[in-house]
Amino acid sequence: MSVSTPEFITDYIDSLYEKGRKETTIKRYRYDLLDFLEWMKDHNKPLTIEGFDSLSNDEIALFFDELIKHRSYKIRTTRRIYSVIQQLARFYIKKGQLQTHAILFYTQPELIQTPLQRKEWVSSAEAGQLFSVVRSYEGLSENQMRARPLLIARNECLLHLLLHYGCSLHEAASLTTRDVRFERNEIRVQSEKGISRIVPITHEHKQLAYNYLKTIPEAVRPKLFSDDPFFVAFDFQRGTFRWLYEEDQPKQLTIISIQKMIRQEVERAGLRKGISAQHLRHTYILRKLLNGDDAISLQQQLSFKSLLSLKRYTLTISQLTEEQKRELQ
Repeated sequence: MSVSTPEFITDYIDSLYEKGRKETTIKRYRYDLLDFLEWMKDHNKPLTIEGFDSLSNDEIALFFDELIKHRSYKIRTTRRIYSVIQQLARFYIKKGQLQTHAILFYTQPELIQTPLQRKEWVSSAEAGQLFSVVRSYEGLSENQMRARPLLIARNECLLHLLLHYGCSLHEAASLTTRDVRFERNEIRVQSEKGISRIVPITHEHKQLAYNYLKTIPEAVRPKLFSDDPFFVAFDFQRGTFRWLYEEDQPKQLTIISIQKMIRQEVERAGLRKGISAQHLRHTYILRKLLNGDDAISLQQQLSFKSLLSLKRYTLTISQLTEEQKRELQ
């Protein structure tokens, strides 16, 4: 994007930091707002609070019309962008710098729920291939082979959390050793919204998690019953797990690193490109519904805001063929 960030946008972004919003959220807000400013610039609008204030109802409608008809944005994406611009307007209304704004009078396109496409979940056979390759040395470089014994249990644990327990990437990455309760066969996960839930795990998966911890050399191993991250980043150059000296604890494995790990394992397994953590979570939810789990209980278990969050999945179940149902089991 060619526009520089004007002061009225910078002030708003700073307010998000003050509220403690996550860096990823702020990055997305900034991207959406700068894209909107590009559109304002193309339509000869000053990139100032006055220029923003001068936008008419028709101009706001024209902007969203461009997103939908010319850029082919999905309704869900346009609704997100609408929310970002609306919050910007409300911020300056609250500060007394705007009386109102045209964005507040724009009617958003209705979000029509559609079933998941077949490519958005994985079959049992695909999942089996993925776990099989995680445990293997197939397709690895010499350097990767040396590190593999230290990573098999960690990577397998992560995949189980996503596929068999419905954890999100955030929930898995943010686990601490205090959250993994070996004596109770359970873990405590916390959603991005700060909602905690208890997830029972099998004895087999508990043992796998314990074995993973034991593969970490004692000098850099997370301390049990502490706020040390459970999943630790790996340094391939040094051939060991990473340690943050300034914080005196192991370095947490990041969401980006988990995503990269999944992409690499999917590629090694020869599976279709694009399978991600989201696909594994989709599969977990579909399996639960297919096996007759109650939607309300599942909503609470996954910390969804409402049953509407499950509507797309229930719609998918209603349209699965018998063959697809067998693929999921």
